[in-house]
Order: sequence, then C-alpha cells, then structure tokens
Amino acid sequence: MASILIAGRVGSAMTAELASMSVYEEIDALKTMDINPVRYLVMPRFIATVIALPVLVIYMDVIGWFGGAIVSVVNPEVHLSLDVYYRNLSELVDFTAVMNGLIKAMFFGVIISIVCCYVGLKTKGGPREIGYSVTKAVVMSFVLVLVSDYYITRILLFLNLD
Repeated sequence: MASILIAGRVGSAMTAELASMSVYEEIDALKTMDINPVRYLVMPRFIATVIALPVLVIYMDVIGWFGGAIVSVVNPEVHLSLDVYYRNLSELVDFTAVMNGLIKAMFFGVIISIVCCYVGLKTKGGPREIGYSVTKAVVMSFVLVLVSDYYITRILLFLNLD
C-alpha cells in the first residue's frame, strides 16, 4: 500500500521534475557543464526512495498496531483488553513478516525510482509530453510493483521454508 502511495505521489513528482528539466534542456546544460545528470539528479532521488519507503512502512505498521489497540479497547463490540490485544499481536505478527515487508518496500523503492527517473529523463517534446510521461511512469510503477510483489513474495516464501 505504501509503495502505491509513493509511486502516485512521489513518483509523479520525480517524473514531472525530470521531464520538465529534459524538455526545457536543463539536462543538456548539465551535460555541457560536465555534470553527470544521473549522478546529480537521479542518485539522490534513488537513495531517498529506497530509504524512505521502508521507513514509511515501519511507520504505517506502528500506526496500524496502535490504531488496532485503540479500537479493541474503545469499541464495545470488540471488547478486548490491551494485554490480550498485544499478546495476540505478538503471536500473530513475527519478526520475519515485518522483515519481509521491509525487504519488499526496499525493492519497490528501487522500482519506483528507476522507472520514474528513466521516464522523466527520456521525455522529449513539450508540456503535453510531460503530462504523458507522468501518467506513463505512474502506471508503469503501479504495474511493476504489483507484478514484482507476486514474485518477491514467492521468493521470500521459498526462502522461509524450514
């Protein structure tokens, strides 16, 4: 879920930014000044996405656990104490499941940043093409995240068989 949010929000911004720089020849200006655009523009976005997405997943997990605790205590239909909730949570959610989620998030960060930066840098034309590139990058990111989620899950399940 976090990767879809990041692809839609941050991926579209990365693509639009790089596409507009490409369309308005700012990338060519960097090359003229002997500045590598990939190192200067893409690598910071790549590193930030690969680090930020797992951090966001941890944040979302913790908020979900606390939210579940609040609902279990406040909602009279659920009627669970905090002690029972956290005991059941610790039985059902193990360290491997959390680590698998973080590994997936890291891979999704790689996919989103590479796709969005690539599409942004390859944009040519005018403002209309910038819009097309943003749509293309976001849709490609969504599809690749969903497809890779299947394969990464299969690999992680295979590796966790004891």
